[in-house]
Amino acid sequence: MKRHFKIFGWICLGILLQFKFDVLYRIVVLENLSFHERGYFVKMRLFPASENLSVLHVETVVQHSLGPDYFANVYIPEWYKVINKTPYLGAEAIPGYQAYQMNMRRKYRHVLAAEDLIIAPKEPDKDVEAAPVLVHFENQKQRLHDDKTYRLTTKNKDTQLEGPEMVEAKYRQHVGL
Repeated sequence: MKRHFKIFGWICLGILLQFKFDVLYRIVVLENLSFHERGYFVKMRLFPASENLSVLHVETVVQHSLGPDYFANVYIPEWYKVINKTPYLGAEAIPGYQAYQMNMRRKYRHVLAAEDLIIAPKEPDKDVEAAPVLVHFENQKQRLHDDKTYRLTTKNKDTQLEGPEMVEAKYRQHVGL
């Protein structure tokens, strides 16, 4: 009889622990939905490397993300060639732009990426008007945010990046994003 009570006690303990962890998980999900906004951050800097080459450092962050997969694509105007990466053909094709995929990695509640793109004007002697660098944040189902703040321009063989140090956009949380 003692043996049956022991087995019954272990089963009850297992059910109690399962219920406890399930309740804690639901509390965390509700807390994330109620009190945290999902933020998208883009930070770009341009460093001159040589006469025609420049290094475009791009950082993207999805903050307080609840969804499993996030993707970020950077679109560089076609007047510039990227030397160290090949264009990403799985992204939406935008006329006049080449897409490059960011290497997104999850770190707790955030999804982060940082890439260095070595760029050069296709025609170094020609001035290029300011054109936006597009950044699209997506998940498996939809586009979540797009950014057109930063602009690349070339004047007198000098490539420059126009825009603030960091761009931020915040949205309310929804289930499934």
